This record gives sequence, structure tokens and C-alpha cells, in this order.
Amino acid sequence: MVGCLLLSHGNIARALLDASRKIVGDCPNVYALDCEHVTTNILYERIAHLIESENLKDGLAILVCLRGGTCWNVAAKIARDFPKVVVVSGANLSIVMSFITKHNKVSFDELADVLVEDGKRAVSQCGHAGV
Repeated sequence: MVGCLLLSHGNIARALLDASRKIVGDCPNVYALDCEHVTTNILYERIAHLIESENLKDGLAILVCLRGGTCWNVAAKIARDFPKVVVVSGANLSIVMSFITKHNKVSFDELADVLVEDGKRAVSQCGHAGV
């Protein structure tokens, strides 16, 4: 099974998962974890345990909100240490929905590119600056 881990500061990851469940119902292969009040070592251990215990041998996409932060740094280390792990920053509801609807339709090798493109497409502007 291919899984998705939403990893964030605060309750952003949990909020994205809750919103996804309101839209599509159960999301059995999507997990949420925050990095508040834990060391980087403990966070690493929790993610490694998830990978090993949830039978994610087909892959794990870790979605983080901010590149370069604690969540990103720990996720990047996981991606170096575990095969079939990709990390995507800029997590938003569109990227989560893209994972839910497409993870079984594209290869794992293509998945990160699809998520990034769908996330970019979801960012838009309405109206004019200064009006």
C-alpha cells in the first residue's frame, strides 16, 4: 500500500486530514502527525515506526507545510534512509485530495511530480492588487 503522511507544526496536518475526511470519507492510508513538543529523534522514530508497522512497502509520500523547517528536515532524513519515500513541501488541501484520488492511478515514481503540479495548479489569484 502507498501511504501519505501529513507532517506539520501545530495542528495543520490534523486539520488537513479532518477536512479530507469531510470531503471523501474515510482515508485509511493517510496519516497526520505534528512535530510539536518532540525532539527530532523522537519524530524520526515515530515516522520510521509508521513506515514499518503500516506495511507501506509500496511507498510513502510525506507532505510538509514548509521546506527547510524541522518537519522538512526530519522527513528528508527519512527519505534518505528509507527506500520509496518522497517529501513534498507546500502541503495544502488540494495536494492531499490529489494523493487520495490519484495514488492508485500513477506509479509511485510519478506520484511526487503529480502532487507538486496539482498543488501549483490549486494556487491562484482573484481580483486585483490594490483594489
